[in-house]
Amino acid sequence: MPIGRRSNTRKKVILAGVQGLIIGVVGVLLFGLILNLANDKKVKSEEVKITTPTDEKDKVEATSEVEGKSLPFQAKQYGMFTSKDSAMSFIGSQPSLAKASVFQVGNEFFVWSDLYVTTIPMQETEVLPTFVKSLYVSTNTCDDPKVKKVIDLIQQENLTKNFFESIAKKEDYPADLMEIVQAISAFSDSPSILRMHVFSHYASTNNCIKLNF
Repeated sequence: MPIGRRSNTRKKVILAGVQGLIIGVVGVLLFGLILNLANDKKVKSEEVKITTPTDEKDKVEATSEVEGKSLPFQAKQYGMFTSKDSAMSFIGSQPSLAKASVFQVGNEFFVWSDLYVTTIPMQETEVLPTFVKSLYVSTNTCDDPKVKKVIDLIQQENLTKNFFESIAKKEDYPADLMEIVQAISAFSDSPSILRMHVFSHYASTNNCIKLNF
């Protein structure tokens, strides 16, 4: 075979090898680029699903309902019982709980002596073990606007007999409100005790008032 023809054949083989190598490298790069683009698109799609609510209107309404109709309180608790009789017997056996009251939540009965809104005073030395329990009150299902208004009213921080007497439109509240306030004020002028007994009275006579922890 002539030397010139042998040289051309070798060049063709080398050129074909180089072309194959270039095609292989380009193919790998393109595959990697396509894979990265696909992953980026997937991540962005997942981020949108996580950060964007499916129904913004429903979300706002749900938040508004919780914040607007569930009122926060803090109760000074001394015990929890499985029956009202047991709770009342416990109160009767403890002179320091003469001003306490019993609250029913589901099938449980709680003994509370004070009901606070936000300001909780420094706890003095107690004869009995006690702690402050957070709770929420809802009047969502109450049809009587007067019941709703009186529960909203006791959210005021500094409740006193004079405060209730100064209410301009007493007809907007339950007819027996001032009688209840007068009876409580006869044995205590503490805002937290006044609030607790006003709440206790209307919670026990209106099943629409709901307590939750």
